[in-house]
Amino acid sequence: MFYTIPEILAQEHIKFAEDIKGFVAGTINATQFKALRVAHGVYEQRQNDTYMLRIRCASGAVTPRQLKKVAELAENYGNDEVHFTTRQELQIHDVLIQDILTVIKKLYAVGLSTRGGGGNTIRNILTSQDAGISPTEAFDPDPYAMALTTRMIDEGDSWNLPRKFKIAFSNSEADTAFTQATCLGFLATLKPSSEVAGESLSESTSKLQSELCSESTGKLQSELHSESAGKLQKGFKVYCAGGMGARPIVGHCLLPFIPDYQVYHVTRALKTMFDKYGNRRSKTTSRIKFLWKKLEREGFEKLFFEEFDQIKDDRSLDLDIEPFIFPNHATLNPDITIAEIPAADRNAFTKWKKRYVRTQKQKELISIRIPLRLGDLKRIDAELLCDFLNKIGQNTLRCGRNQNIILRNIPAPYASNVFMLTKKMEQTLVKFPSFFSNMINCTGASTCKLGICLPRGLSDAIRTRLAESSLPLDELEDFRMNMSGCPNTCGMHHIAHLGFFGKIMRKNGRMYPGYNVLAGARVGFGKTVYATKYGEIAAKHIPQFVHDFLSDYLSVKSQYPDYYAYLTARGIGTIERLCEKYKEEVPSIDENIDFYTDFGAKKVISLDEIGTAECSAGMFDMIGVDRKTIKTAKKTLASLQGEDLSNQSAIEQLLYKIVFASARMLLVTRGLEGKVDTQIFELFAKHFITAGLIHQEHLSIIEIAKKTASQSQSFTENSNASESTSSSPGIPISQEKAVFDCAAAVETLYQSMDDSLRFVKKPSLVSA
Repeated sequence: MFYTIPEILAQEHIKFAEDIKGFVAGTINATQFKALRVAHGVYEQRQNDTYMLRIRCASGAVTPRQLKKVAELAENYGNDEVHFTTRQELQIHDVLIQDILTVIKKLYAVGLSTRGGGGNTIRNILTSQDAGISPTEAFDPDPYAMALTTRMIDEGDSWNLPRKFKIAFSNSEADTAFTQATCLGFLATLKPSSEVAGESLSESTSKLQSELCSESTGKLQSELHSESAGKLQKGFKVYCAGGMGARPIVGHCLLPFIPDYQVYHVTRALKTMFDKYGNRRSKTTSRIKFLWKKLEREGFEKLFFEEFDQIKDDRSLDLDIEPFIFPNHATLNPDITIAEIPAADRNAFTKWKKRYVRTQKQKELISIRIPLRLGDLKRIDAELLCDFLNKIGQNTLRCGRNQNIILRNIPAPYASNVFMLTKKMEQTLVKFPSFFSNMINCTGASTCKLGICLPRGLSDAIRTRLAESSLPLDELEDFRMNMSGCPNTCGMHHIAHLGFFGKIMRKNGRMYPGYNVLAGARVGFGKTVYATKYGEIAAKHIPQFVHDFLSDYLSVKSQYPDYYAYLTARGIGTIERLCEKYKEEVPSIDENIDFYTDFGAKKVISLDEIGTAECSAGMFDMIGVDRKTIKTAKKTLASLQGEDLSNQSAIEQLLYKIVFASARMLLVTRGLEGKVDTQIFELFAKHFITAGLIHQEHLSIIEIAKKTASQSQSFTENSNASESTSSSPGIPISQEKAVFDCAAAVETLYQSMDDSLRFVKKPSLVSA
């Protein structure tokens, strides 16, 4: 197993089962259930009542047995496909709510978990896909990522952070895990032990820190090897506060070097700091990158080192990486024989090896990329592949960040077996140049509630157009072309050589699917630069646009030292010219209604089905729910004022609803959750009134509400407050002022909180 699941997760499954029952029964409202399920890696898809489960794969590692089980579950409970993500995870789509827990438990049985697949949690921890096998790496960071995963998912504060927390490890300065484009990045580095001895990573000035980071940037590991004949210390250069998304920020060097044993110390310090000071009020500015932007380097480092200095010398916190040091070798089953390549396939086999096979640093072993169409693998193909790999070993699979499968530790003579096997697989692109395997797309509006466009359909259309061309695409082996269906960066368009992200465009007031066009991203050697937007274009024009742009580049490629030189000299101008050209060719909807329909869609594009974000859901969302409940109830009460006594029951129920929402509203800020109404009132009285945060004068109305609740059927947010039923609790109309005063006191306390939702005013000031 590539990470160890804590025993507490089995207990969480019991609670999650109750949460699912509560949602189905209507005793848990949709907002609360979303916060609960998303943290378990369960997302509702665009089609109501169907769900996607995201499976954690530390370092992108999964065993053949595990992948085979995931594929089996996808067939039995989903859409028969395993989806490989851009974050080295697996997903099962189209799962019904009654099957969610069954799938989660069956995954747990084979050492896999969906916990932290979404929400404001520690997300899947990534590494370079060739970690441990690359001839040019500093050292293998996989054991650190796996051990850190094991530690993080065993810590309760990993599941309720201000926003998602992403971590990545790269094995060399090439930075193939994109450590400058994530919340916390560790870049493997070797340093002569003599330079490490006696160093103290204490708080430093931002100027010194910046200088040290700058000096270490770009120094190749081969240089370090040649500089010292002595022992080299394994360690990491640490980047933080980076991220893509709608507002991308390149990460900053936080520490130029830490010994490898301090990986947890740095992570723990940053997590604690983020938990304390991250913005919980605004989801749009809640990521770690915005905390850096707010505090700037000096302020950010001050808070970080306050946490780090307390634990940096505590060796009891070192990660135990030993269980995760897996040998990179093959353990061949004697039954396996080398496949012969038919004469008709020998040329194709030679071309395939050049495109997809690479030698490892381990003698006589190779790695093989299996390019997947749209990142999908059918169950029958997964079974075929896994049955073969089971004869070679369990450390043979990685999920690539470009949504492909990376095989490792394959004895070189058995490349023929993989070639013949992948030829039989339905969803592979093995017949095409590797350029196609580097085309990344998110799922877009086909399943995602935020999706605007359908990049999966666009990806197929681009592939079809280029495949029928005569362009020498093998010359673009490492070219990154990435597509996202909206400004969010699930398709990683910000780090593309040529990228697109979805938008709505209009002609004569009618909407049609379109994309922004970006180009020029650089990654690696401490000099990451995101792509720049240069234009916009209709979705239906993009396949020909891509052909035209690549045709121009390939025709003059030999004249420039690299792609970036081409962009500067003529590529940017080419993009802008083509965008303008195609803009003039947009037909009216009467001339061509298909132009207003996205690739793979059955109707003209519309924004009607766009929903709210799933990935950012958290329990703090309940504050907004309760504030809205109070506001709506007050408005309804105002409309009932002065009417006859037939409304008395409805008024009393609305008053109760206000007290209930007021009492529950801020419990989450104390990590509290009441199961029934009476418990909610008890928790509020103890942790807010008795604790002095809310004035004692409001205790009486809370006691009245508690007594009413104990005598009535428990009120829930999902109950229909407009329906007057004898079982619904109510507060006497004579207590209306006390109800409003209590609600006002809670709102005042909420307004007094800082962005981290900590109380900053004196408790005595918070009263009616």
